[in-house]
Amino acid sequence: MCASDKRAMITLYIVRHGQTVDNLEDRIQGHTDSPLTELGVRQAQAIAQRLSAERFHALYSSDLGRAVHTAEIVASPHGLAITTTPLLRELHLGVAQGMTREQFREEYPEACRLWESSPAIHRPPGGETVESAIARCGEFIRQVVAQHGDGEKLAVIAHGGSLKGLIIAAFNLPVGFFASMAASNASLSILEIGERPRLRLFNDTCHLCGLEKTTSDADDGNG
Repeated sequence: MCASDKRAMITLYIVRHGQTVDNLEDRIQGHTDSPLTELGVRQAQAIAQRLSAERFHALYSSDLGRAVHTAEIVASPHGLAITTTPLLRELHLGVAQGMTREQFREEYPEACRLWESSPAIHRPPGGETVESAIARCGEFIRQVVAQHGDGEKLAVIAHGGSLKGLIIAAFNLPVGFFASMAASNASLSILEIGERPRLRLFNDTCHLCGLEKTTSDADDGNG
């Protein structure tokens, strides 16, 4: 392979958004939205401080409000514009969106049971498949590799589902891996993408020392 054909090696610093009101209430968000809590803002400020010395070439974010708010805080020390994309959204969760987990159990007991038992296979009625989410995360990776050069660092603000989707897409892992990962609010994961992808860090929260660490799994279906 000649040098001009070599795929770029690009580093993604992937941050899950800070805690939201719906996270606090164990409410299933999906594509619906709710604001960051006071704790969520402080979590976002903590990861922003941790990343303040990095030199990012660009900052990408899901276009959902909770991710955009987190992205604004992370972007502030760098003076970077935020590029939003629906490719990084959380999974659409159909009729369950806006319900608390308990409400979904009461109104759709069998659908909830199946989803909680095998979230990578069973979805709430009308919900997006995990395969679909992985595919759009893979498209995001393809676009990034096409648009950025070797050695560039990018900040990426995502959700629990799209964070896992990026990792699965990068390594072409079986869809079952989706249910095997969990990420805390405002956690940091570092993923190198390109010809030989590498996961350098996953769900690191050392910057949250002194703050409550929160991991809402309502959107993941893990009971």
